[in-house]
Amino acid sequence: MTTITGTAETATITPKRRSALGMLGHQVRFDLLIMARDRSARFFTLGLPVLMLVLFVAIFGTGYVGPYGHSMRASTYYVATQVVFGVVGAGFMTLMNILVIRRQAGLYKRRRATPVPAWAIVVSQAILGLVGAVGIAGLLLAIGALAFSVTVPPGSLAALAVDIAVGALSFCCLGFAVASLVRTETAAQPVSMGLALPLFFISGVFIPWDLIPTWMRGVASVFPVRPFAAAVLAVFGGSTGVWRPVDLLVVGAWGLAALALSARRLAWSPYT
Repeated sequence: MTTITGTAETATITPKRRSALGMLGHQVRFDLLIMARDRSARFFTLGLPVLMLVLFVAIFGTGYVGPYGHSMRASTYYVATQVVFGVVGAGFMTLMNILVIRRQAGLYKRRRATPVPAWAIVVSQAILGLVGAVGIAGLLLAIGALAFSVTVPPGSLAALAVDIAVGALSFCCLGFAVASLVRTETAAQPVSMGLALPLFFISGVFIPWDLIPTWMRGVASVFPVRPFAAAVLAVFGGSTGVWRPVDLLVVGAWGLAALALSARRLAWSPYT
């Protein structure tokens, strides 16, 4: 919008300045529109976790697992762990790919030439990851409830919401950090999958935790996927669920460390 000032002989047109929140809102709408039009992003963010849930429950759903010394239906276990898979996928894998592809295409360099501040671009991408994480978590919980009679204890819903929010934002920060180290868009997806998939296997996301060798459990506990999975699984356990803030502190510490790294290395221009 513009504002016309002065007389007819000396009229000038002054562009109307957007507020900081207005520019952030514009950037968020722009990013959400691009994601909504990206079929591959929609599949990896929403479709793949649902497909994995159906496959795992079809294969293991009739048994029981005991991640914390008590039995849990396999269907309940895999609804919880595929929520973890979906949140990590949206916050880390999908976001990292988007960041690298847009940076190498010169999109962020062009956006930085506009009045949109750098922080608005960063916050918008974090919101994008959070929206994707909340969306896939809600979808998986709905499918779990309708198809497999898996529900979260009512008293644990707030704890689950905190788990998902902390996990999504922390893995978004990790996505920013790793994106700052990846130099080509062709390497983005192999790097994201190469980092995440082994952690999914040894962290009890794909294979029940009690079947994983002890030394692998020790390795997995160092990285953020396992503490996040433990926090989410605990919410589903028993009749009341349990909140595990210590696990969230580990996940949050990884997120803060990644945020510090990305603040130092984040580049807006394509790597050559």
